[in-house]
Amino acid sequence: MKIQDEKGKMKKTILQKGIFSALGIIAALLLFLSPSLKIPLMDTAADNYFREAISKGGISYATCRVINASISIIKESNLHLEPAGVGISLAVGQALDPIDDMTERLSDVLVTAITSLGVQKLAYEMGISLAPPVLAVFLFLLSLLVWFNSTKLVFLHKTVTRFALLILIARFFLPLSSLANEFINTNFFTPQIDEVSTKLALDSKKLDTLKEISLPDGLFGTATFLKEKSGELKKALALVANNMGGIIESLLQLTFLYVGILLIQVVLLPLLAFFFLIKIVNALFDIHLPAEVLHHHMNHPAATESEETC
Repeated sequence: MKIQDEKGKMKKTILQKGIFSALGIIAALLLFLSPSLKIPLMDTAADNYFREAISKGGISYATCRVINASISIIKESNLHLEPAGVGISLAVGQALDPIDDMTERLSDVLVTAITSLGVQKLAYEMGISLAPPVLAVFLFLLSLLVWFNSTKLVFLHKTVTRFALLILIARFFLPLSSLANEFINTNFFTPQIDEVSTKLALDSKKLDTLKEISLPDGLFGTATFLKEKSGELKKALALVANNMGGIIESLLQLTFLYVGILLIQVVLLPLLAFFFLIKIVNALFDIHLPAEVLHHHMNHPAATESEETC
């Protein structure tokens, strides 16, 4: 009876291994035959988020560069008035310097935010392309290792399993963080950015009044010219001064909003997504990633040294 029970257990074990091995090989073949495999809802939402976020960041950056270019043109065009009155030219430059400084700072923040989005998008696309073939290799190895009962291969089996789980985590954590980013942007950041950008565009149009000041031939140096141009400059400077507070406030608000986006999308949400995925894997498979992986890698050299001494 005992012999029959043992044979029955062996047949059951072989059957289980055969099923597991066959499923692993089939899954590996499917992954090999479907490179750049995308998850319909999650990856589509992630693609839309990256595209819209980079586009909005680019539009805000273009607005800053237009304001900066307008200020540069105004400063350069008023250099011609210096022989007629140095004080007038200095007043224009001093009035526009705060706006110029703020646009430069906001441009730096926007470049950093757009670059971080681009890097995340690149990492996300690399994950889509590389995860299926890498997982296929790991599944194929596991399908072969399941037939061996050697204690020497136990560590290899566990290592391959853990790396396969880490690949799955790496594949999912960026799309999940991008979905969270999309929700936060849609409900908080995007409405405020659109409102501030519209206000900034309207206020910055008032700078065009300074560009309209011209130097007609034949009037340079005359009393009529000085009176006319001084009046134009005073009106233009008064208009710019009235709107300068609004422009600077809009630039500051955009800076704060994009710094917030940068901190959330680069630091907070990716770390939270990775943390929760690690917790889910630990709960499902009763392991302790990544501490267990680090523990095995740190202890493995010591184990090999002890085997060599024996």
